[in-house]
Amino acid sequence: MEKKIKLKTLRIVLFLINILSLLPILYVSMYGVPSADDFSMTNEVHDAFLSSGGFYAVVKAIYMSIWYYNNWTGVYFSNFMTVLAPHVFGEKFYFLGTWIVLFMFTVGLWYFLRQLLMGILRVEKHLTGCIISIIYFILIQCLPEGSARVESLFWYSGAVNYLFMFGLALLWLGFILKISGVLSFKGYKISALSVIGFLLGGANYMTALSLGIISACILLIALITYFTEKAPIEKQIEYRKHLLVRVAEKLTELKVCVIPSSFMLLGLFLSMIAPGNHKRSAEAAFNPIKAILMAIYYTVDAMLGKWLTWPVVILIAFLVPFLWKATGRIKRFYGFDHPVLFISFSFLLTAASITPPIYATGSIEAGRIQALFYMQGMLLLILSIGYMCGWIRYVIKPAKLIDTDDIEKRKPKDFLEDAFLGQYASKVVLVVAAAFIVCTSLAVRPEPAILTSSEAIADIRGGAKIYKQEFEERLNLLLDEKTEKVELSSYSVRPGLLFFSDITTDEKDWLNKSLAEYYHKKSVVLK
Repeated sequence: MEKKIKLKTLRIVLFLINILSLLPILYVSMYGVPSADDFSMTNEVHDAFLSSGGFYAVVKAIYMSIWYYNNWTGVYFSNFMTVLAPHVFGEKFYFLGTWIVLFMFTVGLWYFLRQLLMGILRVEKHLTGCIISIIYFILIQCLPEGSARVESLFWYSGAVNYLFMFGLALLWLGFILKISGVLSFKGYKISALSVIGFLLGGANYMTALSLGIISACILLIALITYFTEKAPIEKQIEYRKHLLVRVAEKLTELKVCVIPSSFMLLGLFLSMIAPGNHKRSAEAAFNPIKAILMAIYYTVDAMLGKWLTWPVVILIAFLVPFLWKATGRIKRFYGFDHPVLFISFSFLLTAASITPPIYATGSIEAGRIQALFYMQGMLLLILSIGYMCGWIRYVIKPAKLIDTDDIEKRKPKDFLEDAFLGQYASKVVLVVAAAFIVCTSLAVRPEPAILTSSEAIADIRGGAKIYKQEFEERLNLLLDEKTEKVELSSYSVRPGLLFFSDITTDEKDWLNKSLAEYYHKKSVVLK
């Protein structure tokens, strides 16, 4: 036992590592400044706040989300959150965007994985904590460098539209699993889930479509279960010969979430038929079939290539022993019978998420799209790896499923073994952890963007404070009521995580016009 790693201790260590790695990200966000859509989409709400205060600003935000629904895009909830940006109430509050988005994503991921692993699959809590911490580190710290980090974490208009919505979607799914796993629950929980589901129907189309597919699956499961249970015994036996029926019966608890799923699909439908979408649909880049095929190609390219950087590969190798141990526990209750079905569903769900932007623009190069593509795809890839671990263990050494009475008879020795990694797994964890620490230490100096937190530290040391000071100098000119035509100096530093875009020397550029309208100037140009 001395050679085994105690899971409780490791859980605390991994948790602290995540906390420490977040500190540079939260700190550098203090030097972030608004740009581009941060001005163009919040102009009217900002004016409402200046003239009438905070309550009227919220009312104006609702009105503007309706206006955008009718004239630009159907993502009504994303639009509402975008126009009600923190800097509307003062530029000094801009950093709160990063903090809010990270908080929502953190809570959503934690709750979803906790309900999936502990609530549904009955994985021991310390082992669950270790798995969640490693996955969180992979998703945040190994996020593709460049615009993906800027637009998903530090540029408010992109971050709240994509990563915030993804975090809320995970939280919603976590509650779906929670309700599905209990015998009774209070009615208000269904009502709350229905409201959140309806709002998520108006989130960005990557998130909304993914949730729409999952919601449709829940309705299908409920429908199959209903007809199967109503059928005579002979028919039930015949129905169970079909794979779809057998899978639906294993997931039958999800049928209690039919109402929230229906509201989610209703929201998505209203988003899709928005008048604003019809005005833009004439500009669609590809037909739907070509968009789907391109999405499948991009997903293969990303999952089997672009995302598998050496930090990700090492961290997944670090995670596998924990998944292996978890599936050893899970397989006593559930059989991993359908690896092809599960992996195919995960892959196609990831591909579906990028189909809307490909259809609309023919590209997924925008950083916010790349970030969400990575977040969802990597999470599903990791869950697929975990499923394969269970399938391998289930096939190589089949275990009889045990019922509730047998669970109660577990010996103290069984619980003691749950609290430790196995001897060989402990060795793998130590070796892989040492390899990651050594490789990262060697790489971080020549390549500071290797991790999000290391890039944040590089930005803090490399001029993030100057960047913020130069924005404040601009702000003094923009707030000067005596000046109607403003000339601004270019930024002398452009931090890798914070800088998104800037105005140009052309006062007719939409970036310049948005900034001028926001601060009520006749014109704003770059010197």
